[in-house]
Amino acid sequence: MSDELSKQKGTGKTLDERFANRPHTYWRLQEIADQMDQAIASGATADEAEAMAIGQLQKLGGEMLADWARPNSRTR
Repeated sequence: MSDELSKQKGTGKTLDERFANRPHTYWRLQEIADQMDQAIASGATADEAEAMAIGQLQKLGGEMLADWARPNSRTR
């Protein structure tokens, strides 16, 4: 399915390929998905799971920007 989506978007890369140089980001996204699954399995409402995911994604965004801002950490 991820291959199908990357073809539709025109990126030509899967998410695994795109995050190969950013393992911390890849694993944080996996953790966030796991946390959402666990929250829903534990009886959280969709709104509660969404709020948790939004908070985690905001934190991840800050981590990504901090990584990008560090000298020699840019992979451009």
